[in-house]
Amino acid sequence: MVSAALLVAGTSWGQTPVNRTNDVFTGGVRTSNVTMTPTSTMMKVDMDLDYSAASVDKTEGLDIVPVLTDGTHVKELPAIGLYGGRRYWNLKRNDRKASRELKLYKTGQEPASEHYTASVPYEGWMDNCQLLLRQTRRGCCNSTLKQGVNTLAAYKKEAFKFAPELLYVQPVAEAVKMRNEQGEAYLSYAVGKSAVVKDFKDNAAEIQKIVDLVNLLKDNASEYKVKGISLKGFASPDGSYAVNEKLAKARTESLKGVVKKALADKEIPISTSYVAEDWDGVAKWLENSSLDKKDEILDIVNSDLKPDAKDKKIASAYPAIYKQIKNECYPALRRASYVVDYEVVPYVDVDQIKNKINTNPKDLSLNEFFMAANSCQTGSPEFISIMEKALEQFPSNEIAKVNAANAAMSAGNLQRAGELLSKISDGGLGQQAQYFTYAKAVYEALSGNYAKAAQMFTTVKDKIPQAAAALTQLAKAKQ
Repeated sequence: MVSAALLVAGTSWGQTPVNRTNDVFTGGVRTSNVTMTPTSTMMKVDMDLDYSAASVDKTEGLDIVPVLTDGTHVKELPAIGLYGGRRYWNLKRNDRKASRELKLYKTGQEPASEHYTASVPYEGWMDNCQLLLRQTRRGCCNSTLKQGVNTLAAYKKEAFKFAPELLYVQPVAEAVKMRNEQGEAYLSYAVGKSAVVKDFKDNAAEIQKIVDLVNLLKDNASEYKVKGISLKGFASPDGSYAVNEKLAKARTESLKGVVKKALADKEIPISTSYVAEDWDGVAKWLENSSLDKKDEILDIVNSDLKPDAKDKKIASAYPAIYKQIKNECYPALRRASYVVDYEVVPYVDVDQIKNKINTNPKDLSLNEFFMAANSCQTGSPEFISIMEKALEQFPSNEIAKVNAANAAMSAGNLQRAGELLSKISDGGLGQQAQYFTYAKAVYEALSGNYAKAAQMFTTVKDKIPQAAAALTQLAKAKQ
C-alpha cells in the first residue's frame, strides 16, 4: 500500500465536482466527470473510466485504486485490475482472494469505458479530504514497475451557517391618516393694543405663512383635506400676569379673525388657546445663551414662585442681566404658534408610495412603507433603506423597530439590530409580541448565544412555526 505522504503529494484543493480528463502516465486509465457526493452517513464517488489508452503487456498487471485521504487517514475504494493474459490466469489460479477483491479484466476483454461508482461509510476526517487515483503497473513476482498518483477531486464540508427565516410584522393600516404642519408667526402690536393689524410692520408676511400653508393643502385636494387650524398665542413675562393674560387671549382671538378673513373659507374650523407668560420660552432661551449667572436665573425660572414674583426676583437680583433678557428674549416670546391639521388619502400604488418616501414621507402610514418594502427583494439595499426610513417617521413604533432590526440582520449588521431590539417593549406590540421574541432569538443565535436563543424560540414555537425550524437549525449549528 502506498503511504499517505505519497498520496497527498502535490495536491490542489478545490470544490467538488471537478470534471476533467487526465492521464496519470503513459498506458494508464483516464478519468472524467468525477464527483464526490457526501451524505450524513456515506461518501459516494462517481467517475467515468476510459480504458482505450491503457497498454498492458501479457506478463504485467495494472491496479487501479481510487483513494480518499486527508493527508493522515487513507481509505481505499474498490479497486480495478487490468491484467495481461498470462498474469490474469496466474492471479486466478494462485491468488483467489486477490482476484475476488479486484474487479478484474483481462486485457483485450475490458470495455472501452465504464462508469465507476462506490460508497463508503462517512468518517469525520472526510469533512476535508481529496479523491486520488493510484495506478500501479506490476511485473514478475508482483514487483512495482511504475506507480502514479493523481488528484481527481476534493471535498471540504462547509461550516453550518445558521440562517433562519426573518419575520417582518405587517403593520395595521391607519383607518384615517391625520397629519399636521406647524409653525410660528411673530406678530407686532401697537403699544398696549391687542388687535392684530395686518399692515403693521411684518404682520402681513407672518399671517401669510399660515394662509399659504392652508392653500397649499387645498390646492392638492386630491391628496389632502384640511380639517382645522389651531392658534396659540404667547405673551412675555414683561408686565403683570393679569394684563399679559388678557393680552394673550385677546391677541389670539384677533389673529383668528384676521386668518379667517384671509382664507375666505368658513368651512375650516379655527380653535384658539393662549399662554399668558411663556416661562418655558424664557428657560429655553437661557439654556442656549452664554449669560453669566444663567444657572442661578434658571433656578428662579423653574421654581414654584408665581409668575410676577419670578420676574421681580430676577430684576432685583440681577438688574443688568435682566435688562438684557428683557431686550433680547422677551420680544421673541410675543408670538403665535399655529397647527394645521389635515387628512391624507391612503396610497395603494407602490411607485407613488416610493416617490412619497423620497419627497414627503410624512404623508405615509407605516403600512404603506411596508407595502413599498415588500415590492423589493427582501434584504436588498432598497428594502433595508425603506425599513430604516419607516423607522425615521415612526421612531417610537415598536413594529417599525422590529422590522428595521430584521432588515439590519439580513444585512449582517448585528450591532444595529441589537441597538434597535434593546429599545423595544413587549407591551407596545400587543398580540404581536411573539414576533419580537422571535427576532430577539434570531439575534442571539446569530451572535452565538445558542442556549439563550433556543430558550426564546421554544417559548414561541407553538405560535410561530418558523421557530421550530430555527430550533432544528440550532441543533445542527451546535454539532
